[in-house]
Amino acid sequence: MAEELIDLAGVTRSVLLPDDQELHILRGINLSICSGDHTAIIGRSGCGKSTLLNLLGLLDLPTAGELTFMGVPARQLSGNARARLRGSSVGFVFQQFNLLPGRSALENVVTPLMYATGRDFWKRRELAMDMLDRVGLSHRAGTHPALLSGGEQQRVAIARALVRRPRLILADEPTGALDVDTGQAVMALLDTVATESGAALVTITHDVNVAALARSCYRLDQGVLSALSVPAAATA
Repeated sequence: MAEELIDLAGVTRSVLLPDDQELHILRGINLSICSGDHTAIIGRSGCGKSTLLNLLGLLDLPTAGELTFMGVPARQLSGNARARLRGSSVGFVFQQFNLLPGRSALENVVTPLMYATGRDFWKRRELAMDMLDRVGLSHRAGTHPALLSGGEQQRVAIARALVRRPRLILADEPTGALDVDTGQAVMALLDTVATESGAALVTITHDVNVAALARSCYRLDQGVLSALSVPAAATA
C-alpha cells in the first residue's frame, strides 16, 4: 500500500490587503498525495496554483485547515524544521529553471548537496554526476547554463531537484518555456525518474496536454479544487 506523503484537509489561504480587505486565494482544499502518485493540477493564471504549490512544498502554512506532511501536522513544525524537511524530502522544478549562471551544470546539481550530511555530503560530486548521467547530460557537466539549450537547462534543473532523492517532486509549469517536442521529452523523463525512485510527482500546469500525462488530475478555479477525469490521451 502506498504511503501517504501529504494531506490537505479543508485548507484555505488568505492574505490581508492594504485596505484591510481579506483576499481568499484557496478555499477548502482537500487533497492527498501518496508515494508513486503522478498528479496534475490545472488552472488559469491567477487561480492560486503557485499558492497551492507553496503549501505543498512547506514554503507557507494554511490560513485555516490542516496540512500534514509525512504524518506530521505542518503547524507543529518550526520554520527551521520545515526548511530541513523541505530540503531533504521535496524537490522543486521551476518553469524558468533558476540555474546559477556562474556555475557549471555539475556545480548546479551539486548545490542542494552542500546542505546534506554524511555520505551525501562527502560523495556530493559523485552523486551529482550520477544524476546528470541519468538525465543524459554527463557529457555537459562542465558547461555553464548560457551554453546549454532550453531542454538541456531543464534537464539540469530536474537533476538538481532529484539529486537528494526527494519523496515529493513539485513541478511548476515545467514545460512553459519549452517547445512542444522538448516539453514532452522533459515530462516523460520526469515521470520516468520519479517512478524509478518511487517519488510522488505533482505537476502544476495550465496545459491540458501536460496534465494528460498524469494518472490523476484536478482543476483549480477561483481557489476551489475539483477532481477531473484523466484525459483520454493519458490512458491511450
